[in-house]
Amino acid sequence: MTQTPQQPTVSLTDDEQKVVRSAALRAGALVAQAEPGFFDTFKESFAASKAVKAASPEVQQLLVGGLPEMPSGSKDEIAARSLELLRNAVGILRQKAPQLIDEYQRVVLQSAKDVAAAADDTSQRETAVIADIERALAG
Repeated sequence: MTQTPQQPTVSLTDDEQKVVRSAALRAGALVAQAEPGFFDTFKESFAASKAVKAASPEVQQLLVGGLPEMPSGSKDEIAARSLELLRNAVGILRQKAPQLIDEYQRVVLQSAKDVAAAADDTSQRETAVIADIERALAG
């Protein structure tokens, strides 16, 4: 039995959808890059998806489908762009789907925390990145 994808309950343009999705994915990637490790990458990837799977269908629809933006440049440039994406995503949702902002922020932040906790203890660098993510999500 095949399922027909549901139409999104929120009307975002393709570009807006990409920003919202990219921001969420980049948040977990920022934390993972704070303490890189080959085997940790697999655990962190799995951990990042747990919060998304627990989200409401509306928030899940915001986060799936299509390729995310993959910023390039130095580590600092990538981090700056990733935080900018988070601020932009919150701005988009504030305008087009204010009812989803709180849950989106919770899911993205929980995903980042799950990534940090996936490979043993959360390091000081990971804690600092999570604080940056929290500030960006606050707008």
